[in-house]
Amino acid sequence: MKKIVTIMVALAVLTAGFAFASGQQEAEVMKLSMGGSTTCEPIIRSAIEAYADVDPNAELSYEGTGSSVGVQSALDGVYDLGGASRDLKSKESSAGAVATPIALDGIAVVANNSVGIDNISLEDLAKIYSGEIKNWSEVGGADVAIVVINRDEASGTRAAFGELVVEKALGKGTEYLKEAITVESNGDMVTKVGSTPDSIGFCGLGYVDKAISGGAKALLVEGAEPTVDNILTGAYKISRKLNIVSKGEPAGNAKVFIDYLLSDAGQSIVEDEGFIALP
Repeated sequence: MKKIVTIMVALAVLTAGFAFASGQQEAEVMKLSMGGSTTCEPIIRSAIEAYADVDPNAELSYEGTGSSVGVQSALDGVYDLGGASRDLKSKESSAGAVATPIALDGIAVVANNSVGIDNISLEDLAKIYSGEIKNWSEVGGADVAIVVINRDEASGTRAAFGELVVEKALGKGTEYLKEAITVESNGDMVTKVGSTPDSIGFCGLGYVDKAISGGAKALLVEGAEPTVDNILTGAYKISRKLNIVSKGEPAGNAKVFIDYLLSDAGQSIVEDEGFIALP
């Protein structure tokens, strides 16, 4: 019996060695679970599709759950990487979150086509979102109530807009209008603004075309159009970085995918999706 067992073990070792020598050993599949910012979503999803040309066996996924969920899920290990369309909060950095910028973005102000103005100041915009201005006639439009549409509290775009517009114009700690309609994504925002007369909202630059095709328009802010050139020159004031977030410095498969996003191929995807490649 002992002799039989010895022979079987020897055969197993020989078979494994033959499979290895023949290149039949199964390669490790690259897997990444990602999620977070809906602004980052079109970039990451397109990058996932394009990455199939690099590694057809890679298993990559992204869920549009909002920036705050993306960051926290990366810290909790639910996601390997989180998308965030805002800077990290101090408590997130203290918990080990590391943000790597992958693109630049402007936050476009969109209004329903029924709105009779095409330009707005930062201060008036802030007052609309704080509830101080309630009628379009107060900013040069018709005598009709303003329908304010905001993002949900998990949204990085909401947080960035609050910091870059509301708090910048009216002071830190200024709160949003509580009666605003709330939507959960950039896509929902442009759809809601396009279908709601007298409404105003905001979205990532990559969603402007969808807003325009759906019955909305992009307002000039302080006379500047939300374009790539105006954002790069600083003429358009409402801009931010888009980030991919890891727990600790990115390593392994996470670093491989981030490096792809930062490569020429990845930055071309950024531009193709209507955002701005890193300088």
